[in-house]
Amino acid sequence: MVDVETTCLCSSIYLPGFVQKTQPKVEDEEEEEVRKQPDPLHQLILHFSHNALTECSSLEEDPLYIAYADMMAKSCDEGEEEEEEEKDKTFEEKEMEKQKMLYQQARLHDRGAAEMVLQMISASKGRLGAMVTFTLKLGISVLNGGNILVQQKMLDYLKEKRDVGFFKSLSGLMMSCSVLDLNAFERQNKAEGLGMVTEEGSSSKVLQNDEFTKDLFRFLQLLCEGHNNDFQNFLRTQTGNTTTVNIIISTVDYLLRLQESISDFYWYYSGKDIIDEAGQRNFSKALAVAKQVFNSLTEYIQGPCIGNQQSLAHSRLWDAVVGFLHVFANMQMKLSQDSSQIELLKELLDLQKDMIVMMLSLLEGNVVNGTIGKQMVDTLVESSSNVEMILKFFDMFLKLKDLTTSDSFKEYDPERKGVISKKDFQKSMENQKQYSQSEIEFLLSCAEADENDMFNYEQFVERFHVPAKDIGFNVAVLLTNLSEHMPHDARLSTFLDLAESVLSYFEPYLGRIEIMGGAKRIERVYFEISESSRTQWEKPQVKESKRQFIFDVVNEGGESEKMELFVNFCEDTIFEMQLASQISEPDPVERPEEDEEEKQIVVENQEEEEEEIVMFESSSAFTVACISLKKSLCHFRQLLTLKSMRRQYRKFRKMSIREMVRGFFSFFWMIITGLFHFVYSLVWGFFHILWTTMFGGGLVEGAKNMKVTDILGNMPDPTQFGIHGDVLEMEKMEASEASALAEMGQMAQGDAGEADLMAELLNIQPKKEGKHGAEPGLGDVSEVVVGDAPSIASAVRQKKAQLAAKRSPLNGEQKSDSEKGDSDDGEKKDPDKSKDEGPPEPATVKKAPKKRIGQKKELPEVFMASFFAGLEVYQTKMLNYLARNFYNLRFLALFVAFAINFILLFYKVTGDYADDEDPWNGRGRAGEEDDGALEYFVLQESTGYMAPTLRCLAVLHTIISFLCVVGYYYLKVPLVVFKREKEIARKLEFAGLYITEQPSDDDIKGQWDRLVINTPSFPNNYWDKFVKRKVIKKYGDLYGAERIAELLGMDKSALDFNPTEETVAKEASLVSWLSSIDTKYHVWKMGVVFTDNSFLYLVWYTTMSILGHYNNFFFAAHLLDIAMGFKTLRTILSSVTHNGKQLVLTVGLLAVVVYLYTVVAFNFFRKFYNKSEDEDEPDMKCDDMMTCYLFHMYVGTKCFICGIGNDYFDTTPHGFETHTLQEHNLANYLFFLMYLINKDETEHTGQESYVWKMYQERCWDFFPAGDCFRKQYEDQLG
Repeated sequence: MVDVETTCLCSSIYLPGFVQKTQPKVEDEEEEEVRKQPDPLHQLILHFSHNALTECSSLEEDPLYIAYADMMAKSCDEGEEEEEEEKDKTFEEKEMEKQKMLYQQARLHDRGAAEMVLQMISASKGRLGAMVTFTLKLGISVLNGGNILVQQKMLDYLKEKRDVGFFKSLSGLMMSCSVLDLNAFERQNKAEGLGMVTEEGSSSKVLQNDEFTKDLFRFLQLLCEGHNNDFQNFLRTQTGNTTTVNIIISTVDYLLRLQESISDFYWYYSGKDIIDEAGQRNFSKALAVAKQVFNSLTEYIQGPCIGNQQSLAHSRLWDAVVGFLHVFANMQMKLSQDSSQIELLKELLDLQKDMIVMMLSLLEGNVVNGTIGKQMVDTLVESSSNVEMILKFFDMFLKLKDLTTSDSFKEYDPERKGVISKKDFQKSMENQKQYSQSEIEFLLSCAEADENDMFNYEQFVERFHVPAKDIGFNVAVLLTNLSEHMPHDARLSTFLDLAESVLSYFEPYLGRIEIMGGAKRIERVYFEISESSRTQWEKPQVKESKRQFIFDVVNEGGESEKMELFVNFCEDTIFEMQLASQISEPDPVERPEEDEEEKQIVVENQEEEEEEIVMFESSSAFTVACISLKKSLCHFRQLLTLKSMRRQYRKFRKMSIREMVRGFFSFFWMIITGLFHFVYSLVWGFFHILWTTMFGGGLVEGAKNMKVTDILGNMPDPTQFGIHGDVLEMEKMEASEASALAEMGQMAQGDAGEADLMAELLNIQPKKEGKHGAEPGLGDVSEVVVGDAPSIASAVRQKKAQLAAKRSPLNGEQKSDSEKGDSDDGEKKDPDKSKDEGPPEPATVKKAPKKRIGQKKELPEVFMASFFAGLEVYQTKMLNYLARNFYNLRFLALFVAFAINFILLFYKVTGDYADDEDPWNGRGRAGEEDDGALEYFVLQESTGYMAPTLRCLAVLHTIISFLCVVGYYYLKVPLVVFKREKEIARKLEFAGLYITEQPSDDDIKGQWDRLVINTPSFPNNYWDKFVKRKVIKKYGDLYGAERIAELLGMDKSALDFNPTEETVAKEASLVSWLSSIDTKYHVWKMGVVFTDNSFLYLVWYTTMSILGHYNNFFFAAHLLDIAMGFKTLRTILSSVTHNGKQLVLTVGLLAVVVYLYTVVAFNFFRKFYNKSEDEDEPDMKCDDMMTCYLFHMYVGTKCFICGIGNDYFDTTPHGFETHTLQEHNLANYLFFLMYLINKDETEHTGQESYVWKMYQERCWDFFPAGDCFRKQYEDQLG
């Protein structure tokens, strides 16, 4: 957006409107003065328009116009950076940006900017210049996003004025657009070889005005954006004009010229190994221009626009397609073999994708055996060799993903490092037996290895698999579309055989539905189903919603409202699938964390090994044994940490079956060998210590190696002798602190802040001298051997005492001069040791910096902030885990309930109660019988374990029940709130509830929902955050926008998208935090939650579990959950309720009811209790229940979408099954609706735009009720 440049202009523009808005009640004279004030921008645009209309010859350059056209264009432009970041924005942010852009566009076109653009282009007479360049940029800005009002205003102007000059100028500008000039390129190369060309003119003459060319075709594309059928037809034929210019044919003519120039450049480089930098630069420019031309052609014909499709089909477009197919087939093979050409390869594949999308647009609305389909097949047959190379290219790289993720491939990279040698990679491809020898050689030539013949296969697969998947899907859609619309063309079967592998790869992701098109003809729509959507569709909560919908529709819904219920189900399920993806475990993130942890562990192990080597050189055998034992204990303790176990669990989950079996046996083998190794080490260590102590020659060897300077240097300093007597205790304390700090560092790998906080919390102060103490001093000995002369040992101990005194805080903050001298001399004497110990110093200081007096007050705040942040992360993970495993918890609770009730079967009644009875045994007062004696319930057991087991199971059941409530709250409650918010929003927008009509007094639900409509948080879960604005726009004229805004709780400033008025962010404080809490919304939400039957059922379930601690027989009620926990029994319940039939497992449900009756009779009516059971089992009709369930799910007797019976489709084998699983699959319609919601409206195809428009209007005429594609073309399909 333009802020500085347009400040002065905008201030004068906004002033009249601002005064009118902010002062509605002013005097009449002032109002007249405000209205009479001229609009500077409008006057300026009128001036420019007048100049354009009065220009007879060519358009002269006007600096004032260029400056203001640039300002106005930038005021509507979102900017390149924002467009790049648009993918990361939420739906609400994108909608807000769209509204701001529409505001700016309306500000300009209301003042005549749209007409001015047309007049300037018409006045240019088809001559290229700066005026036309900036005019096109302004036209792109006011049309950006497919602004319907601007399009209609331009179309009305052209029809009214019958301006022939506009289209003549467009045709002339296309003729002036340049293409790649091979002759100029060769001349420049020769001149550069002679050193005669400067850097500035090296590339401008080869492809001139490429930016202008892209702007020109982008402008034409935006004229038809949103499938504006009127403008599409007007570009082809200007009805009423004296001269007609076919812009469609002019575009094709330029495309053909561009394709021929690209082919010339390809032949120029075909004999060279790689394309040089200059060639890549020119290719990149030409491909970008061609990409824009294909996008414009796509927009010309989408809708579909039948006239433009026929015009393209009868043009020379097919010649250009044949030429591009030849370029694609040969260049992609050439570019993929060198990493320096990868960026150009991506641009080439993007262009290929756009060309295939254009070809798919030609097939929109296509009929069986249509002329366009025949021409497309003819084109493919003409380029059959090139098509075969393209399919082969995609097939090779698509299979790479399956190759590198297979179990057999893991043998070549068992540690998952992502690196493999070319030789092993070749072996894996040969063992896979999916590649021919020529394909293997080609793939190996595409992989660039290092000097060790190793390469990163993960990056290699990612580099080629992603673009191959994107473009290969469009190729699969194109071939599938042709095969279904040209069923009897034998030539097409050849391509289908070649593409069999590609088609089978994309079959799970290729969705297809049938719709009733705008021409009242059944059309097939193809779209992509993401892998995540397929995964979320199989989640248990989604399956539960699907089953519930089926029974709601079958038993309660009629034919008239069936489609309405189905769309509501789709919307609810889409939200539920999005929620499931949010709470799912982030598997892709685990791999980088695991790799970082493993790398960090390897580095730390290497550092420890280096330190141990230095330490072992100066240690005795006993010291070495103690250190090894301590290291083993620390390593064992680290294996028991939560982080280590989680890392091992991730490794276990990624293991194959073969690796699991191998690991199982190797685990026991490790235990056996470890036991023998422990015994051997213990015995060997004991005898080694005994030998070195009694018979070692360390004393003699030490005396031989001792020098006079060592003895003199190790003498104690008389000035500090005897000052520190607690040196050994200090060293022990420092060693313990250092080991504790190191263990904390290992526990908090990947989170240095957590380690710092833990170090500060435990008040651990790492020393500056490093991990192993201070630097060696003047008299330090490099090797200390136990058993040396007493004088040497005492000298060593006293020297260590001096070093400890230097580190002690009681001895002052700085070293004395003598100590500095000792340190310097020690460094000179033993530089190797100082090098080994030197590097750990800065790392240690960084990890745990020394506390200072001024930082003491900040530490608790930092600690608490990090502590709560970490606590929130773990809380979110825990809640997501409970939500993901909600159904597992329900099953576990049912299992525990069965175990408790099994123990309850051992209760008996006793007449007397012994005081010395086991306190674990449950007891209870049974009541008074006729004889007046008291009776008690006790467990009849002899083991003594049954009563405490019952208590433990009861506590466990209560905990699980509570976790089920929490899991349901985070799994299903958001969906419940979403449904309610959607219902309120739909009633507000389409029925005008609370505006045109009021709910009745008896409508408690409607009265309760009135509480939420004026809250700022509504809607929270529903994705359409601008529903209140839509309501104001729809009913504002009749009932007053201010009144409705007040009813909906919206501030009037929220309706204004003026970018010059920025909201001021409030400072964060306790008061602002409390005021930001939307109390009314949360109260309403609580009421919605506590009226949800499933939530109330779980609350009752938990309450009965709590009451079970008072009386264990309350746990009998939990057995009813078997009817809710299993889908089969839920199906039986619905079948029994609605049909009155005895179905499968009814006997099991009857047994639970009988058991409940037994519990009641056992407690209160024992004299009427009958132990006998009926052993006769009824004949279980499993077929009845499964038929009822599967009939309404997939098989049935009538299609859910079209309502045609199975007798029509069963004339062919598996005809009805194919129809319901492929042509009219319910899941595909849901995926298509999800696909439309997530896709940008400007990228919709014609069929997608039609369905999206009908969906927004809540019109379900696009469902093919009573008809289908197969029935419509019954004669032609045979």
